[in-house]
Amino acid sequence: MRTRSAHVSARHLKRSAPRIGAMAGNEFVDHDWTAFMEATTSRGPLEYFHSAMVFVDGHKGAGRQAIDLGCGGGADTRLLLARGWRVLAVDAEPQARILLEQATPEDHQSRLDVAVGQFHEVDLPPADLVYAQFSLPFAGDHFTAAVENALSAVVPGGAFIGQFFGVNDDWADDAGVAWVDRAWVDRTFSNFTELDVDERDHRGPYGQHGATKRWNFFHIRARR
Repeated sequence: MRTRSAHVSARHLKRSAPRIGAMAGNEFVDHDWTAFMEATTSRGPLEYFHSAMVFVDGHKGAGRQAIDLGCGGGADTRLLLARGWRVLAVDAEPQARILLEQATPEDHQSRLDVAVGQFHEVDLPPADLVYAQFSLPFAGDHFTAAVENALSAVVPGGAFIGQFFGVNDDWADDAGVAWVDRAWVDRTFSNFTELDVDERDHRGPYGQHGATKRWNFFHIRARR
C-alpha cells in the first residue's frame, strides 16, 4: 500500500455553484468522524454499492482503476479490492489510512493507494470508476472544486457514482453542507454519455442509534 501526498488542483468548475446551507442545528458541527469511521469499518455493502457494481460490471475489476472518494473506514474500498480493482482511497481524516492498513488483506495491499486530503486538493489518477458515497456534499466551501476534481478523473467509458443532497433534506441548511437541484445535476453531467438519476425523498434512519431524518438526495450513475 502506498500513501499519496495531496496538492492543490489548479482546475476550477465553470458552472453555477449550488446553494450552501447556513447554520441550523448542524448535526455535523461536533460530529466525530473518527468514531463514525470506526463504527462502519466492518459494515457490509449498502444498496448504492450494489447499484454501482451493476452499472460498471464491477465484479470484473482486474486491470481497472477505482477511486473511493470519502472512503471512511474502508468497507467499500475492501469490497472493490476483493473484486480485483486497483483502488485509490481518499479521505480527509488520517485515521482512514490507519483503518485501511489494519483491515486490508496483505494480498490486496499492492493494489491499494491511500490519499489523505481534501477532495478538491488530492491529485486523482484517471479512473474507470469514481465512487463517492454521500461524500461530496460535505466538501463545504470547496464543493464546486471537489466535484470538478472528481469528474475530471473519469476516463472515457468510465463512470461516476455518488449522491448529492436535495433542498428538502434535513441537512440541507447545515453549515458546510451543499444541496443541489435537478437542473444542476443535468448541467453538471451534460458531457457524460449516459445519466441515470434516482431522486429520493423519504424519512429514514441514519447513524448508529436509531435516529431518523428526512432524506432527499439524487443517486447518480453517470457514464462518460
